[in-house]
Amino acid sequence: MKPENNRARVYVLFEIQPGKDKAFSDEISAKGLISESEGERMDFVHGSFDFVIILQGTMKDIDTRIMEMRKSPFVRRTETLICFEIFTLEDLSGRLNGA
Repeated sequence: MKPENNRARVYVLFEIQPGKDKAFSDEISAKGLISESEGERMDFVHGSFDFVIILQGTMKDIDTRIMEMRKSPFVRRTETLICFEIFTLEDLSGRLNGA
């Protein structure tokens, strides 16, 4: 399924300064940069990055919010993954089973 009405989904990976995870999370929440009503979320993860943030909307809106998040003094590095196609679990299951 292709994104409708120029809507997109992106995954933004954030590496945060050590010990500043809560401060970063609080800052993003306080600024309202994630909309809980649209399936967006912020996950604290282990690995090369500290947070994975899922954003949805127009690319212009998403870009504006990412640039605002990157202004945080706690951010060391980011990586953005843009979805070209959005699949439901049923779509993906069919593709994996060779359908």
